[in-house]
Amino acid sequence: MAIGCKEHCHMKAILALTTAIAVIAVMGVSAMKDHAAPAPGSDALLKIAETRRSIRQYTSEPISPETISNIIAIAMLAPSSYGQNPVEFVVVQEREKLARLAACKRIGAPSVRASAASVVVMVDTSKGELWPEDGSVAATYLLLAAEQYGIGACWNQIRLRDGQRKSASREICELLGVPERYEVVCVVALGHPKSRLPPHRKEDIDFARLHMGKFK
Repeated sequence: MAIGCKEHCHMKAILALTTAIAVIAVMGVSAMKDHAAPAPGSDALLKIAETRRSIRQYTSEPISPETISNIIAIAMLAPSSYGQNPVEFVVVQEREKLARLAACKRIGAPSVRASAASVVVMVDTSKGELWPEDGSVAATYLLLAAEQYGIGACWNQIRLRDGQRKSASREICELLGVPERYEVVCVVALGHPKSRLPPHRKEDIDFARLHMGKFK
């Protein structure tokens, strides 16, 4: 039976819509695969945690801008209270400024002075009262990210530490031109390790510190 022009056009429209839906469905599945979580049982993060040690002595080799950018990008993905993202970072690489940065802590920060780059982890305190926790979580991401890229790292505590004249945090903020509403949680020294410490062993993990359901 012959099909009229109207019916023919209607069938073409249905076919086009069906094709479009099929393409969108395939694209959606592909996108889900691209953003899929790691396979269950993957121990990649465990391996990084086992090999990460505090490294305080570094070679003279500089860290590439791409590596620094990748490390900071991972730190910026750290969760924060109420999603406020109050943590910011200043990367210091000039030798003279690294020495001045280390001197802002009264007891000193030798790893900062020796580093190829040091990252000042600071928090905008106007964005919430949980800023010490937010800064600490971001700094922990930064430490793990450095290990991922083969860079040695060392946390230098700044919050609640004395400087030469004021608090170490205030002196660092003055050195770097940071507004008063910010507080520095820590400075993470980075560099290519002169030597590596042995990794932690699984058998050294003290599972007596793990309590299921209630404290035992």
